[in-house]
Amino acid sequence: MMKPLGNPMQPIWIKIWIPALALLLVLGCGEEPDRKIAGAVDLSAIGATGAKPSEGSEPQTPPPLTDQQLAEGSRTDVDDHPLINEDQKIVHREIIIPKSVAGKWKAVKILVRDKSDEERNAMQTVKLGSTFQLGDSGITVSAGEFFPNFVLDKTRYTSMGNTLGNPAIHLVITENGKEIYNGWTFAKYPGLYAFEHERYSLQLMDFIPAPTS
Repeated sequence: MMKPLGNPMQPIWIKIWIPALALLLVLGCGEEPDRKIAGAVDLSAIGATGAKPSEGSEPQTPPPLTDQQLAEGSRTDVDDHPLINEDQKIVHREIIIPKSVAGKWKAVKILVRDKSDEERNAMQTVKLGSTFQLGDSGITVSAGEFFPNFVLDKTRYTSMGNTLGNPAIHLVITENGKEIYNGWTFAKYPGLYAFEHERYSLQLMDFIPAPTS
């Protein structure tokens, strides 16, 4: 005679829930890896700050300074370079000598180049406020203000301190009594605002401080 399967006295709810619970455990173990993958964070795409960089973003670098900006020096407290010719009117600026510069410089050295004969090139030492002649050409050069760190804005030329950051000398040049140049000559950037002549060119080379007592 065959024995009945299981315990005939076992409650019916145990017979139903034990298999169901076993099935839930099996299904739960099979879904756990999927849940971890779905919620995973790609650490390789996160920077040191914890923020994910935007796609296609690149570090922004400022554009390089132009030669003109370099010649005008470091101008953190002045406006951008104004147009030389605004509404067909020449912009006139006042020359302002700061107290830190006044009386601190005695003379400059200017290289005079003779385009017709390089052997005639000469170094000319000229005191501020004085003049010199270019040979027998009838050309006179007057040396005006010297600024060790030349800057400008819309109304003035001046120097940002007495440090040799952007040396420049104001020159007034005449030929047979007629003014042919009135502007600045730069030591670091001789090609900007340069004195143009078919025979001569000038370049600021050195600067002589005034003697201190």
